[in-house]
Amino acid sequence: MRTLSGATRLAFLAFFSSHIPITLLVDGQAFLPQSLYPDIVKDVLRWYTATFADNLMSAPYDVWFRSVVFCELFFQLPFFVYAVYTLRTPMNANGGQGGWFRPLCLIYGSHTATTLVPILATIATDPVSTFYQKIALFGFYLPYLLFPLWLVYIAVANENVFGGEADRMEKRKSS
Repeated sequence: MRTLSGATRLAFLAFFSSHIPITLLVDGQAFLPQSLYPDIVKDVLRWYTATFADNLMSAPYDVWFRSVVFCELFFQLPFFVYAVYTLRTPMNANGGQGGWFRPLCLIYGSHTATTLVPILATIATDPVSTFYQKIALFGFYLPYLLFPLWLVYIAVANENVFGGEADRMEKRKSS
C-alpha cells in the first residue's frame, strides 16, 4: 500500500480511467459550451443534480467552481491520460519517461485535494439539500479527495512510486 504496485496500482488505474469520461462528459458541462454535449448527456446531468441536489453542478455555475473545472479540464485531464498510460506500463515510469510521474503525482494530488476543501464545504453548508443528499454527495466527492491525498502520501514516501529493489527485498523478507 506504500507504493503503486499490486491492488493499489489497479485501484489508481481504475480511478484515473473512470475520471477521464467523468471529466469530459459531466464536469466539463460546467465550463464548456452546452452545444458540445448531446441531449442524453445533458439529461443525465439534469437527473443527477435534481436527484442529489448537487447545486455546484447546476447552472448558473459559480465563477470559483468554473475555475476549478477549468483546471480539471486543462491541467488534470492530461495528467489522467498520462497516469493511465504510466500505470499500465510502470516499468517505463522512472526510466524511459525521465521520472516525471512522481513530481506530477505530487502536483496533481496537492492541487486536487486543495480544490476539494471548498467543494465539500459548499456541500456541507448548502441550506437547500437534505442531510441524506449531503451524505450522498459526500460519497460521490470524497474519493476525489482521498485518492489524491493517498497519491501524495505515496509520492512523498517513495523515491520510486512503483517500488524499487529495496521494496522487493522487504517483501521477500516478510514472506
